[in-house]
Amino acid sequence: MRNLIINADDFGLNDDTFEATVECFEAGLLTSATIMVGCAASERAYDYARQNRQRFSFGLHFNIVDGFRAMARWETTLCDEAGVFRDSESQRVCAMAGWLTQDDIRKEFRLQLEELRDNHVEVTHIDSHGHLHKFPIVIYSLRQEMRRAGVAWVRRPQNIFLQPNGKRRALNHMLAIPFWGMMRTDYYCAVDGGDAQWAQRLPGALPEGLTEVSVHPGRDEAWRMNEAEPLLAPAVFANALKAADINLTRFRVT
Repeated sequence: MRNLIINADDFGLNDDTFEATVECFEAGLLTSATIMVGCAASERAYDYARQNRQRFSFGLHFNIVDGFRAMARWETTLCDEAGVFRDSESQRVCAMAGWLTQDDIRKEFRLQLEELRDNHVEVTHIDSHGHLHKFPIVIYSLRQEMRRAGVAWVRRPQNIFLQPNGKRRALNHMLAIPFWGMMRTDYYCAVDGGDAQWAQRLPGALPEGLTEVSVHPGRDEAWRMNEAEPLLAPAVFANALKAADINLTRFRVT
């Protein structure tokens, strides 16, 4: 049996991404979303998650990149000299070089998770902005905090690619080792915002088992609209999934 979770990342980033994500939910194919805290539309995302916890799953889109401010109001290895998170590429270098401390990662994760729970969001799963959690220093830190907090599901490194990417596939195979023993889907595919044919290719690419696919809905940026379009007008995509006998599901509390 082939089961599919379609997750919207960046939920709450701004009004555009919030509204497009809600449209995708209500159109019928989107089953899950991960929320960014401390952003322009975070409060709207919290409210939607509270009202729709029985219909969809909601998680934390853990963020330590791209100029956002840390929730921790003290000096941290996660931030640059200006006191904001480094850009994704620089933060990846810091993660691989061991310049981020587990203590700082754990404290920031705890604060972001508590922000969701303080707003009565049922948190079923964890992923991250820029996929930073796939790096060993980050996932080992999150493992401890997730166990403490009772959150089981985490996004695995990508292992399904709709376009050839042998170099990333090999890297992700190595980075998947720390995820052993954690609750994760069998497969994960990140939609490429530049791939206008992703929805046509996806049904034929899914193996037996449980797969998560991530999208970034929005209307204001072309790449976000490209990812969202098959979900906003879902008739063709829905028929293709049905014809391939692919069952839509969501993350659930274990």
